[in-house]
Amino acid sequence: MTKAERRTAVGGFLWIVAMVQYFVAQVVVEAQWRTPYSWWDNYISDLGNTACGQFMANYVCSPLNGVMNASFIIAGLLTVAGIGLMRSMWPATGMASLGVLLWILAGAGKVLVGVAPENENLALHMIGALNLPLGSVAILLLGLASRRTGLGVFGIVMALVGLAGLALSIFAPDLIGVGGAERLAGYPGNLWLFVVGAAALLPRREQASAEVLTQVS
Repeated sequence: MTKAERRTAVGGFLWIVAMVQYFVAQVVVEAQWRTPYSWWDNYISDLGNTACGQFMANYVCSPLNGVMNASFIIAGLLTVAGIGLMRSMWPATGMASLGVLLWILAGAGKVLVGVAPENENLALHMIGALNLPLGSVAILLLGLASRRTGLGVFGIVMALVGLAGLALSIFAPDLIGVGGAERLAGYPGNLWLFVVGAAALLPRREQASAEVLTQVS
């Protein structure tokens, strides 16, 4: 394994850890709510709300808010570290470089979401929440830059689903609930991070074989 392959593998491992801990944190924190938490009607950020009381349309009370906010920060930091280590997975084009830059900004936004909980500094929190559209656009650019590969096609599909979820959360959030729309906007990007992270752990020879098979099929 070359030095570049080792760097890529480490980056992939960081992305897998980031996404696993992020989803585990949501399940664990949600389970400790004294009032029912709805994955359809509550925002993900409600899990990191540091107070008990009415916030926007919902009553929130998250005893393990610190765990969720730490998870946001960890996910953001590992996302940034991972994209830096995995840059060689994509072609050296302007489109791919822009996609990498947007992922760095998206990771920084995720950190900001954890540093500034929604009830403490909503303005900063909303700036951090831009990680959702930034991530989807970044995936789209990286997918287009590598569109002849299986991972490239997968990225384009995930990006379009995420952008559709974003549009839904803006224009028709009540259709599936604000929490459901937010998850439709964000979870495709989380899945992409996990899948690409797993692919990065494969030796380059196996990656190339998988891409050829995907193209042929």
